[in-house]
Amino acid sequence: MPLRSLSVAGLNHRTAPVELRERFAFSVDQTARALDAVRALGADHAALLCTCNRTEVYATSAAPFPIERFFLCPDCLTEEDLRSVVYVHRGRDAVRHLFRVAAGLDSQVLGESEVLGQVKKAWGAARDEGATGALLDGAFQRALIVGKRVRSETDLGREVVSIASLAVRLALESVGEFSRAIVLVVGTGEMSTRIVRELRERPPARLQVVSHTMHLAERLAEEACGEALAIGQMGDALERADVVFSATAAPHPVIERQALEPMGDVRGGRPLHIFDLGVPRNTEPEVRDLPFVRLHDIDDLKALSEQHRRKREGAVPDAERIIREEIEAFAEWCARRNIAPLIREMRARADAIRRHQLRWAAPRLDGVTPAQMEVVDKLTERLVKHLLHFPIHELRSAAGEAAAVSVVARMLGLDRQADAGPGFDE
Repeated sequence: MPLRSLSVAGLNHRTAPVELRERFAFSVDQTARALDAVRALGADHAALLCTCNRTEVYATSAAPFPIERFFLCPDCLTEEDLRSVVYVHRGRDAVRHLFRVAAGLDSQVLGESEVLGQVKKAWGAARDEGATGALLDGAFQRALIVGKRVRSETDLGREVVSIASLAVRLALESVGEFSRAIVLVVGTGEMSTRIVRELRERPPARLQVVSHTMHLAERLAEEACGEALAIGQMGDALERADVVFSATAAPHPVIERQALEPMGDVRGGRPLHIFDLGVPRNTEPEVRDLPFVRLHDIDDLKALSEQHRRKREGAVPDAERIIREEIEAFAEWCARRNIAPLIREMRARADAIRRHQLRWAAPRLDGVTPAQMEVVDKLTERLVKHLLHFPIHELRSAAGEAAAVSVVARMLGLDRQADAGPGFDE
């Protein structure tokens, strides 16, 4: 498929608040259904990228289709909302967007280290569902290369920064120091794991990890000399905690106002700092109204992430240069791949002509032995190969020039492919 057949639609922290983004947070179990929905709109192949700050669908299709309608939801987004909330990129612009995402340039935290792994997982999930094709595979594979280059060749890779690390910094600013604080981590997924690893550098007085799955809580707590708790113990833990980091994949809140409200008197005015990093949110918004609670959701990290962005902006031009280089390399790969069928047809046509002429000549070559006939066969094979070498070289060089490819195809009698130029289907 040609590069122009690639498209992406999405919403992120710049276009939509967390209240809306959480409605489009798809769990791993929902990936297959989401990919089916994209293909039902007209996509041939698709991939779904979901992070705490974005939901995006990438697709390829033989003909343009309304990819943005994947986000159409009567309870969430109307037709009018789509235009203001959902962005759409096609062709090179879609490739550039994917590369910027993988490089961390489109993240809330500039150059964040988590997103590259999330891009890899999204690609892997789509491949597991049999939803990808050569163009989509190539785009994601190249995106991973871009992300690694940006982190190894620019200052964006000098310091590993993530949503988790910013949340820990904000918590530290809120409580002053962790050495006297009781910290509760709710969940054992990627975000919670990063939180715990950040806390190893700034150990609290007491660290507790709570999860529905006890052995996972035990494994994560062990990393930072913490204590594992069953989900049934979370109420008592919240009563004692100074700081809570919550990052579960639960589709509904796990921290409710009704459970927290009676704790006000018991805590004696001691504030409870909750950092809700889940999308969907893990904490009921009404919890914010409790006088002893200081609730921060993922959008509340914007101020700190902007400070961080200003410190790292100097590395952006180098990252953008790498992205431009890789876009050109990917476009060339696409063009070469798309003329491959034309080159195969050229070779097949030439060989068919060669064999036809040999069949004509064979009965007219009196006295030629089988061994000599084999030499003639090899001779004609070599002649055809040498005659095609330069045209094929030039065709590959002109792979991105539709007009040139079309002329060559017509000259060689292959104009049934020529109409599609360098982007005809495989």
